[in-house]
Amino acid sequence: MKTIPKPFKKVPDLELLKTSFPPLKALFFDMDGTLFNTEGIHTDALLAIALKYQIRPPHSPEVVHSLLIGKADHLLFDIIKGWEGVPENWNVDDFIKEKNSNIIQLLLKTPLESYFQIEIKHLLDSARDNGLFIGLVTSSEKLVTTELLKITGLSHVFDLILTRDDCPKYKPDPWPYLKASELSGFEKHEILIFEDSHVGLEAASHTGSHVIKAEWY
Repeated sequence: MKTIPKPFKKVPDLELLKTSFPPLKALFFDMDGTLFNTEGIHTDALLAIALKYQIRPPHSPEVVHSLLIGKADHLLFDIIKGWEGVPENWNVDDFIKEKNSNIIQLLLKTPLESYFQIEIKHLLDSARDNGLFIGLVTSSEKLVTTELLKITGLSHVFDLILTRDDCPKYKPDPWPYLKASELSGFEKHEILIFEDSHVGLEAASHTGSHVIKAEWY
């Protein structure tokens, strides 16, 4: 049975979550667009590649941004490889390596407060202090995930991290969240998933767990 996500305009505190979703024992978070307002950084990293190779996207920057939200990079490559100017000898690994390098450079130049709400840290700290299991389930690669958590000081927070590199299937398939549930040891009704994109919400809603649609970014 498909779960209907509940929209939240603001980051909730733990007491509200425990009241709204009993019995709550585990929180699973998407990364880009949910924990961090980094979808725009992904767009800038892609547009920097387009500029470098003189690739001509058949869309405006706004449409390019909407195309990549929530998608794993190999799925994004399937979209852009037909764009005018893409090098003929380019493969998905070349693309991902260059895009991730651009993302890390941009993160190091971008003020933390511009893409990370302190209320998220308060929620994570509170959940940890109360003994909840905390998981991160992202379509980003391990390299970018590790660097982003290091920059934001959250490397120690998560009991479980699943990246694109750890998954044979990707959002919108529910496999990553189902695997995270299995590894956590908790029942689906004890788990709350935070997602923002259509792709991520589609994956989360087919797990049988509670789902929050993050609208705070």
